[in-house]
Amino acid sequence: MRRQFLWLTLACITTAVTGVHAQDFPNKTLRIINPFPGGPTDSFARLIASKLQAGLKQSVIVDAKAGAGGTIGVTAASKATADGYTLLITSASTQVVQPVVRKTMPYDAEKDFIPIMSTGGSASVVVVHPSLPVKNLREFIDYARTHPEEVTYGSSGNGTALHLAGEVFASIAGVKLQHVPYKTAAQSMTDLLGGQVKAMFDSPNNSSPQIKNGKVKGLAIMGPERVSVLPDVPSTAELGMPTMRFTNWLGVYAPAGTPAEIIDRMIKILRPAMNDADMKEYFERSGMPPAPLFGQDMAQATRLQRSELAEVIKRAGIPLLD
Repeated sequence: MRRQFLWLTLACITTAVTGVHAQDFPNKTLRIINPFPGGPTDSFARLIASKLQAGLKQSVIVDAKAGAGGTIGVTAASKATADGYTLLITSASTQVVQPVVRKTMPYDAEKDFIPIMSTGGSASVVVVHPSLPVKNLREFIDYARTHPEEVTYGSSGNGTALHLAGEVFASIAGVKLQHVPYKTAAQSMTDLLGGQVKAMFDSPNNSSPQIKNGKVKGLAIMGPERVSVLPDVPSTAELGMPTMRFTNWLGVYAPAGTPAEIIDRMIKILRPAMNDADMKEYFERSGMPPAPLFGQDMAQATRLQRSELAEVIKRAGIPLLD
């Protein structure tokens, strides 16, 4: 009886302390970990930081932690104190792709995080260096078939969305490409512009300036339709390859155990902020549909995408990474 009383007393104290912390929140600077600096995630992270800073009346900084396909930053976020002062902004690369394509993971994408919000999905764009003698997607596939493993493509690291988009493309097209992993998408694009790699399966946001100025060729959007930021680039569906699709998204997370009151408060700030002019402009520029998801809706959509991707990998025979 005494033991039960002590247990109940401790539980009440813990609940009370948590409630006090949540009510006092925030009383210091918040940190958003970004595992993909130098790319589309960067501008999104800074936009989210500005929205939270305005809503919480507290400073919010973006902390770049690149490397290992994003897993260094995500692992750091998973081990952070769950008090609302550390958040994570990442992509489907670390929350969907890596948990499916890797044999072991340093974090649990499902159990170690609480989802706050995610963007709509952005289909990858097939981009090639102008030195390749191809004018469209069909010619690129034909060239890759006659030059097996000679066409190199860059990504933001092993197991990232940019990597797997290339694997999905190669599997469906029936070609063999050579993958070259980089630390960031920006580094990969730099080498694509220089001709050190010949292709990328990139986000429209990252590639559209280079496509529009003619420094690289945009051959196809890996999805059902064209995107507004690249209206002249056809979709794989309209080119007769509807199964050749791959989408990525960006999401905001908190470490598991973060008080529900804090999570709810952040969602209440971010939900209306998605209609702000700068957010709409970002979605337009990124080729992302203005269809954000929040909380449990985001969690359910992520689980479904993992399941669907696992089936794609199984059918395509894509080997798991160590």
